[in-house]
Amino acid sequence: MIRPDSRTSSLPFRLAALWIFGCCSMLANAAPPPDPSLVQALAGIWQGQTIKVTPLSDAFTRDPSVDPPRYTVPVKDAPAYITVDAEHAEIEFGRKTFGANESPWGPFPLLNTDDAELLEVTLPKKRYLVLSGIGAGLYGIGDWQRFSFLHVIDASVRGAPVHYPLFSEAGLRDKVIGRLPNSNVLNFARLVPSRWASNTQINSYEVLLYSLLPRGPERVIGDDGRPLAYSLAREDVNAPWVLTRTPATPVANIRDDAKRAFSAPPMKSVSAASPEIAVPAGDSAEATAAAKPAEDPAAAKKKARKEKNDARKKEVKDAAAEAAKDTAKDAASEAAAEAAKKAIPSIR
Repeated sequence: MIRPDSRTSSLPFRLAALWIFGCCSMLANAAPPPDPSLVQALAGIWQGQTIKVTPLSDAFTRDPSVDPPRYTVPVKDAPAYITVDAEHAEIEFGRKTFGANESPWGPFPLLNTDDAELLEVTLPKKRYLVLSGIGAGLYGIGDWQRFSFLHVIDASVRGAPVHYPLFSEAGLRDKVIGRLPNSNVLNFARLVPSRWASNTQINSYEVLLYSLLPRGPERVIGDDGRPLAYSLAREDVNAPWVLTRTPATPVANIRDDAKRAFSAPPMKSVSAASPEIAVPAGDSAEATAAAKPAEDPAAAKKKARKEKNDARKKEVKDAAAEAAKDTAKDAASEAAAEAAKKAIPSIR
C-alpha cells in the first residue's frame, strides 16, 4: 500500500520530469537559423571553391521490427542510425559499423532523428554522405541548439568507407564543410568561441582548418608553414562579421592541450591581440623609416622574427593563466552539465 504522503511528495518531481520532456520535444525542432552575415563571412574561407551538396532525405523513420531502435531513410545504400542506449549510438553503412559518440572534440550526444537529414557531397573523384542534425535531450534546448553534429562518411571507395565525426557552432550545420583551393578532399572549418559578450552571445571565433584524410582530420598547413587559421569577429550584435587571417589560435590551443570538450563552459577571452598578417606600407611608415638610421636587413629580419615569437609566447602565456584561473569553475560546470544531460530523457 502506498502512503498518501510519499505519493504526494513525488508528484512535483514527476511533473517536473514531464515538463522538461515536453520542453525538449517542443524546442528540439526550433533551432534558430544561422546569422546570414556569419554564413557569408565564413564562405570566404573557401575562396570561391564550390562543392555540390544534394539533400537526399530528411525522413528518418524507425523500424519497429528491430531493437535497439534503427532509423533509416528511403534512399538506396544509405547509412542507418542506431540508438544503442540512452547515451550511445552507431552508424551502419554497408558492412561497416561506426561509433557515433566518440570524436576528437569530445563526446557527441544522440542525434534528434526528427531534425536529422542526409546529404550527398561530391568532389572530383570523391563522394561523401553526411548525416547531420541537432542533438537530443539537453542539446535540443536553448543555447545548446547552436551545436549541430555531422557524421561524414567518405564513400568514395566501395567497401572501404571512412567515418568523420564533426560538429558545428552557431547553427551553421553543413556550412562548416567545403573545399579549399588545391584540395583533393573535403575540408572542415572548426569554430572555437574566443570572445563572449554574454553567456549566449559570441562576438569572435577562432577558425581552424582541417583536411579529411583517410587516417582522420588533420590540420591544413598554410603557405607560411604554419597551421592555417582565421578569425571571425564582429564588434557587437548589430555589426557584420569580418573574416581575417590569423597566425595564432591561443584559445583553441589551450582548450586542446587541456582536452576540454567542445561543449565545455566558455573561457575568458584572451586579452593579447594577435599579430597582424601584413601591414601595408604608407607615407607615415616611410617617413618613420627614413628618420631612423640604416639597419642591417638581416638583423632587422631577425629582430622582427624575435618580436613576433615573443608576442605569440606572451599570447599563449596569458591564455594559459586565464585558463588556470577557471579550471576549478569549469570542472564544476562540466559536472553539472553532465548531470543535467543524464536527468533529461533522450528524444526518440
